[in-house]
Amino acid sequence: MSCNECYTGTIRRDAVPTGREEVVHGLPTYVTGPDDGVTPLGTVVFLTDAFGWKFRNSRVLADSYARRVPCTVYVPDMMNGHGLGEDVLVKLDASKRSPTESWIAHALRRAWNILTVLPSIFGVVWLSRQAVTMPRLVPWMRAVRSSTTPTTGSDSEGGKPPKIGVAGFCWGGLYSVLLTHDKPDHRVTVSEKEYPLVDCAFSAHPGMLKIPADIDAVVQPLSVANGDNDEYMGTKKMEQLVSILGLKNAQQGHEVHEAVVYPGAKHGFAVRGDWDDPPQKEQLEESEDQAVAWFRRRFETPWTS
Repeated sequence: MSCNECYTGTIRRDAVPTGREEVVHGLPTYVTGPDDGVTPLGTVVFLTDAFGWKFRNSRVLADSYARRVPCTVYVPDMMNGHGLGEDVLVKLDASKRSPTESWIAHALRRAWNILTVLPSIFGVVWLSRQAVTMPRLVPWMRAVRSSTTPTTGSDSEGGKPPKIGVAGFCWGGLYSVLLTHDKPDHRVTVSEKEYPLVDCAFSAHPGMLKIPADIDAVVQPLSVANGDNDEYMGTKKMEQLVSILGLKNAQQGHEVHEAVVYPGAKHGFAVRGDWDDPPQKEQLEESEDQAVAWFRRRFETPWTS
């Protein structure tokens, strides 16, 4: 259900989150917005990786989306308190063998570190599995879609709901894809008109996707960022994903979806990459640019009716 790189990476030390914690529709949520005086174009719901809503990297990235799109960003605790702490990342990183360490000492230390974090990983794999998460996520998203508060965007005026996008990473990447599917509970009625649950989605190195089924069912505009040989998805599945989205675009006669392949990018690169490593820094920046451009373009597209 997961891969080694789901739980590894770099904690960002060069930036401090600027948003605030609130309770939004019943869930603890990190909320951030654009600079003072700037009107948000819409709302982005940020579905995190296994490290949950308190993870510094996710909050700093959400802040950047908020400024650059511009938009309001919600980072909800969709794992119900079971997100991994940064200490798990530190412990697993410390499990790497040092040059002066014997193989036996390293094996024993690594085994101990892994054993100490297994209960936390269980919380993600089992307690935050799809059968538990979707019944929590969909009603919450329906509440966000139905909201007409002025902080969510200009389209909330005149009886129309605010433009809503969703960005998902690793664990959350699955759910950002699933929310693009057309299902009865993925439609919300506002002022006697039916709207989809989300207007667009961005998914970076998604985990647990069922390919081709989950991509075949995509309806709302989807942007995917993934490595060419991602540890979770692999080369063949990624090629299949690109092919399916390309066929959907051809059937529509224009680009509705996109998939950007990052050569050599590791699973988790868009949120847990190393800013001190030039190639990884470039992947971090380019994937952020991809998401920002995607949401801006979709939010600026006027309602058709």
